[in-house]
Amino acid sequence: MEEQAHLQDDTVSPACKITIDYSYLAESDAADSIAQRINRTIQAHVLGKEYIRMNPEVAVDSFKNTYIDNYRKDVNEFYQEDIKNGTPKDELPTWYNYEYGLTTHFSEGKEGILNFIAETFEYTGGAHPNSWNKWMNFEKNTGKLLALKDVFMAGSEKPMSDMLLEELITEMATRLEDSSITSLEGLQNAGILNSTNMYVPDNFLLEKEKVSFLYNKYDIAPYAVGVITLSLPYTSVEKYMICLLYTSDAADEARSV
Repeated sequence: MEEQAHLQDDTVSPACKITIDYSYLAESDAADSIAQRINRTIQAHVLGKEYIRMNPEVAVDSFKNTYIDNYRKDVNEFYQEDIKNGTPKDELPTWYNYEYGLTTHFSEGKEGILNFIAETFEYTGGAHPNSWNKWMNFEKNTGKLLALKDVFMAGSEKPMSDMLLEELITEMATRLEDSSITSLEGLQNAGILNSTNMYVPDNFLLEKEKVSFLYNKYDIAPYAVGVITLSLPYTSVEKYMICLLYTSDAADEARSV
């Protein structure tokens, strides 16, 4: 879906451009509760809880229309004031032109796991646009969305954070071409991890050979650093993992033992 909606009923006023490439699971029949559960979970997290009960195509169309309505409500008052004051059109603020993009896709993850990635881009004024990613993991046999607590044992936060910190040091030294980044202090001197300690993020993917962790812009580093992805092989983290062959009930029981 690609649409451009102008503030006014014309083709010359500022506009909001929306581009959506949205993937969802086709339900085999009305009784396909697994596909339905996955689709509804994605809609709640990516589009919003108000879209959870809608058919995916209806949900995306409704989301688009709501976005355009909100754009007109938020911007039109300021635009009308500028026109009333005689501001030349070539001097109108560029932020009157909004842009929104959403791209999603599924991929095969670890055995029994379906990965889902959503990438969002948005410009609504300010010094620069913003973008963020949402990663999700679903059990294929139940449609359950897996949280960190469903995958990693209690008490694994500290050792896994230590491993991720080592990966971050290596990644940033390479990316920033700064050989002085060899420790937490070096990261902090580069503006990274100044406002938070290292942690295991909720954004993770159980891929085929490794588990990857995503830090969006501003999560642990300034905007200019961009998105940070760190990966750990299963051989490094398997001792901290709850067996994913468990049913959800069995996993809950294992965590309580």
